[in-house]
Amino acid sequence: MEGEAGSSPATASEGATVRTGPDKNSMLGFGTAGGCVAVVVAALGAAALTGPQELATRLLILAVTAGVLARFLADWRAGAAVTVFAALTFVGFLAHQQGDLVSDVSPWPYTVLIGFAAVLGRGQRWMHEPPRAAGLPRR
Repeated sequence: MEGEAGSSPATASEGATVRTGPDKNSMLGFGTAGGCVAVVVAALGAAALTGPQELATRLLILAVTAGVLARFLADWRAGAAVTVFAALTFVGFLAHQQGDLVSDVSPWPYTVLIGFAAVLGRGQRWMHEPPRAAGLPRR
């Protein structure tokens, strides 16, 4: 009976999918967590190096951080999450310094610069991406 089709022992290739790389959702989680850590480090650096009245410099530091992270994060969703986190960090801790997001709305229009920097970073990633062959899924 050994040699007949159907009586052979199951191997790893039968009925199982073989993963060739890391799971996309785990990369999303690691990218988001690492990006948020980088934003916190940049915010701490901005708070330590600039005075409370220098909002433009603090904004520029977080915008550059968001743009660089959007360029190097593989998943666009992680880049978007980190950009939102950078905007919330700027408003809550660098502009208001008390973690308050809604009492004063005056710093919110400046967060557009953080989003614009992230779009520029993602655009640069898109421009440097090799062209894909017809019919192949996007990475």
